[in-house]
Amino acid sequence: MTKKQTMMPLPGGGKTGRRLAVLLIVVTLVALVIRDPIGTATAVRQLAAWGGAAVDGFATFVEAMSP
Repeated sequence: MTKKQTMMPLPGGGKTGRRLAVLLIVVTLVALVIRDPIGTATAVRQLAAWGGAAVDGFATFVEAMSP
């Protein structure tokens, strides 16, 4: 029988990639706000409206499923 190989964990827990991704997202958002603040505000308002509609739809679904 052959031994089962396991993956070795990265030293430091592999948090570097996550931190880099978060930093990249934050820098991109700041750049968008600086470049076009009115357009960014409109996009955020639209995303909030879509999120609210999704939450309302989920709440309606849960209410319909409960006896």
